[in-house]
Amino acid sequence: MAQRAPAYTRYAAVYDLIGQRVFGERIARATLTWLAERGFTPRRVADLACGTGAATLVLAAAGAEIVGVDRSAEMLAQAERAAAETGRAVSWLEQDLRDLSLPWPVDLATSFFDSINYLVDDGDLRTVVNRVSASLTEGGYFVFDLNTRRRFAEGWGNTSLIAADRDDLFGAYRSWFEPTTGLSPLILTFFLRRDGEDACWERFDEEHVERAYDLADVEQTLTAAGLETIEIRAFHDAEGTLGGRGTEESERVVFFARRVPDAVQTVPEPE
Repeated sequence: MAQRAPAYTRYAAVYDLIGQRVFGERIARATLTWLAERGFTPRRVADLACGTGAATLVLAAAGAEIVGVDRSAEMLAQAERAAAETGRAVSWLEQDLRDLSLPWPVDLATSFFDSINYLVDDGDLRTVVNRVSASLTEGGYFVFDLNTRRRFAEGWGNTSLIAADRDDLFGAYRSWFEPTTGLSPLILTFFLRRDGEDACWERFDEEHVERAYDLADVEQTLTAAGLETIEIRAFHDAEGTLGGRGTEESERVVFFARRVPDAVQTVPEPE
């Protein structure tokens, strides 16, 4: 069996090539629309687990001062290149969300494409939510999506599918779901064609693991950190649009939570 690389290392080079940017761009636009309907325009934003910066650049284009945060140096390198191509001014921070420390308070924190599901250890969710809450200004929003338990059980359970099939790239996903632990491993296997004198197909494998969270538990965690859940909405991946009220019967949900003013913790401005 091929040795598996850490998540989002080798995968970073093909992530945008197989169309993964589209989801981030769509959910970022949907979030901005939801906020605008409530008369809220973010000035300072942190896009957490930003990956290659798809959502980050949409938020930057809306005029926000923004920092993209991710623990993968390889994904951030792709994000920096994408930002340079668009000319958008973005700050990038290589950091694990469990150790989140932003350069300045923000009035919007986002985390998209089931990034929160990657918090698999007990206590991780509480740690991250507390750090996000402490980084928000009074009345600031935390917006993030989650794959539901139903998505993992029905969509990812014992599943194999082709992720890419091109002349220069082939990739496949294999996933399963462990109901007792709530964990869902995903194995990525990709082959990239290398041209030249030593032309060959180069293989890499990565293992990703996500965790199913009960929505009621997530809401309780938000409340304990001083965040009020304003709304939970279903999200339709294929269309990239918000649906009706999000429940355990949805496949993906988006949480819109806001920092309770009386519970705001002070985060110092940078010197």
